[in-house]
Amino acid sequence: MTAGLLVMLAAGFAVRDGRLGVQAADDETITWGATDPSWSPDGEFLAFSLFGSIWKIPARGGVAEQITSSAGYHAHPAWSPRGDRIAFIRGRTPQGRTPNVPGTLALVDAGGGSEREVATPHPVAGRIAWSPEAKQIVCALNVPGGGSLLHDIDLETSVVRQLQHLPRRGAPEPWVDTAWSGPRAELYFTARRGGPTQVWSMPVGKPRFLIQLPLTKYREGDIALLDSLSAFPDGSSIVYSAVLTNGRGNYELYKVPATGGEPVALTDTERDEFSPAISPDGARIAHVSNHLGNIDLFVMPAAGGAKQHVRIESLKFQQPSGQVRVRVLDELGEPTAVRLYVRASDGKAYYPSGTPVYYYPLDPGGEREGFFIASGDNTFPAPPGPLRLVALKGVEYRIAERTATVSSGQTTEVTIQLERWTNWAQRGWYTGDNHFHANYNGSYYQRPLQSLRWLDAVDLNYGNMVVANSEGGFIHDKEFFRGAQDPLSTARRVLYWGQEYRNTDPLGHMGFLGIRSLVMPSYTSVAGSDSPYDYPLNTMAAQNARGQGGLVTYMHPMAGSQEDVFDGNYNAREAPVTAALGALDAVDVLPLFGGQPYALWYTLLNAGFRLSPGAGTDTFTNYRGITRLPGMAREYVEVGTAFDSGRFLERYRQGRNFVTNGPLLSFTVNGQAMGSVINAADTPYRVRLAAEVSSIMPLATMEFVQNGEVIETRQIGASQQTERLEKEVMVTRGSWFAARVSGRPARGVPDDGIPRVHSGPIYVQTGGKPVLVKADVELMIRWVERLWLYLERRDNFGSEDNKTRARRMFEQALEHYRVKLAQAG
Repeated sequence: MTAGLLVMLAAGFAVRDGRLGVQAADDETITWGATDPSWSPDGEFLAFSLFGSIWKIPARGGVAEQITSSAGYHAHPAWSPRGDRIAFIRGRTPQGRTPNVPGTLALVDAGGGSEREVATPHPVAGRIAWSPEAKQIVCALNVPGGGSLLHDIDLETSVVRQLQHLPRRGAPEPWVDTAWSGPRAELYFTARRGGPTQVWSMPVGKPRFLIQLPLTKYREGDIALLDSLSAFPDGSSIVYSAVLTNGRGNYELYKVPATGGEPVALTDTERDEFSPAISPDGARIAHVSNHLGNIDLFVMPAAGGAKQHVRIESLKFQQPSGQVRVRVLDELGEPTAVRLYVRASDGKAYYPSGTPVYYYPLDPGGEREGFFIASGDNTFPAPPGPLRLVALKGVEYRIAERTATVSSGQTTEVTIQLERWTNWAQRGWYTGDNHFHANYNGSYYQRPLQSLRWLDAVDLNYGNMVVANSEGGFIHDKEFFRGAQDPLSTARRVLYWGQEYRNTDPLGHMGFLGIRSLVMPSYTSVAGSDSPYDYPLNTMAAQNARGQGGLVTYMHPMAGSQEDVFDGNYNAREAPVTAALGALDAVDVLPLFGGQPYALWYTLLNAGFRLSPGAGTDTFTNYRGITRLPGMAREYVEVGTAFDSGRFLERYRQGRNFVTNGPLLSFTVNGQAMGSVINAADTPYRVRLAAEVSSIMPLATMEFVQNGEVIETRQIGASQQTERLEKEVMVTRGSWFAARVSGRPARGVPDDGIPRVHSGPIYVQTGGKPVLVKADVELMIRWVERLWLYLERRDNFGSEDNKTRARRMFEQALEHYRVKLAQAG
């Protein structure tokens, strides 16, 4: 079958009985990433957001016409009931899982051209609802205190009136979607007000006494995430998008009576349905779906059933546009995948059809900018004028920036030749990321092929693609798990679907690499699920993973600027028990979630454990506003002359590794490599520490660490790209040594922009005993006792037998540390 015929077939495909007839693998080039549909009053057209502008298209598909072209990111259009204007939000680029964009309220003529902003006292933070006579707008504004509340805006008098106050109980909502029903004189919105998120109703006008009525009846155990909603024009019902994370685990469209009642599912798919918009005649529902991987617009009957893709056949810019063809070549002149940032003359990002776009800062402290995963030869549209392109590929290539001028009606050709500044694979070192989510209640649907493209674009050799639950009991990406490397893997790029075993409170999240079977129940302490208890303990699951040859790490072990591990729900609270019972291999210390992972890891090392440093970015690659980038924190493992995933994990477990977000580091003690154990026959014992760092990022300090304390510091000039540090130390007690380097803010470095690298430890034993620091062993005992008190107070074991087994495991851990304390004394 030819590619052209595939496109023709895909353009007209339908979903029968809620299920797709064409899957994403059949063709992925026909979606543009359109979102936020809104109907014209005559039901002939849809307004939508694309490339950060507002467009319109016939509801059956065809040519999309650009309506707005001014600065800023334009999203969430709402067509006036009169048909003459379209309201939208002009904001910054998307953040988080779905493309919600807060900002200023603006109006544009429906035919394009004239735009004006509408003054509001606070940023708009929710989709917009028009009054039936088109004289008023209701939308949520983000008020001081962090919550979003509904406000009425009179477009004739410019008077803005607050309709709600922040709830006294529960966290305020940062984003609230709204719909207006003329026949019922009601406003509908999605929010959490003193309980789970619900669809709510409140009267229009100025009631003497306000009662907000929940139409849905979700319970805490349901764990419902609501996206957006639309009201039927006859006032009978509301359609909304929701994911029930203790149920299906993906967004579906639901219908609930305007008087409240049991919701009815209108869709039943394996993907996600967002942003419903009911047509003016009540017969159709436009919405967004990621059935083809990337998001795009679809239309379906209001009663459910077959849906049609609103295919964009071509784009009509306000000004005649051009095309840009970008070739990216590696150091050998071969096409190579990269992250390609695009900024056109209007300040917006453009990308090829079928390719998801992501928004993430390029410069430290900078605004989010749009990029896509480029294949090495890509063509996409752009408005005329100057164009900036920035290509990034891992940490061993220099960032490449090019500028070009796009001409109307022409194809501008750009070739970017990447330059390698180093190649550690030639030295036997290969890279991995422990914590890589493909799908996690986000905008896109990522399949193994997309994940492999990410590995290629960021130059990772091993991606631990974690199968995991989110807020509730649904396990994402379970369908991809094989107990072996994914068959799409190549000799240099290995996808292995491992697992994130999650207990958000009170035990922590673990990562399992290289497992042959999933460790069930995969999550614990999830209310309303089949695993609501603080049991089994994390350590039990870790022993299962280790028993099948897996590598175990604690992910994001400590967050923020917290000093007490019990201050955060995601922290690795059970780590000392898991380590004491021999089921822990590593601790993820990069990226630094506030700097505390180093301290937690050092404490475990001082308690006599040999634990490798880990790197897990905790990325969600189906988020349009991606929160972190795959491989932007990574471990380098000394594997040997050829990459092998089994040997990668074996050497990683042995500690033959370092972690970095840019700089590269070698470190030895008496010529012995990272992970080595040196036995000192007599004390004092002389050791020579030697480390060398290389980087294209500006460096600042280089340090040697002994048992968690800095024993040598070297300041590095900002222009230096290499530095070597040596030191002799007389060892009188068991010690571990490591080297670490930090730098100055640099382009392409995530989070705080600081380049960092940390070696794996090298251990020096005296008297054949492991490293034991008395104060830290005492801290372990204190830590285990504190955790048990916390678990006892929660009393969520499920049965007395479970509690007895858990207590026995804690006693084993305490006895482990009591023995060590006697040795350390």
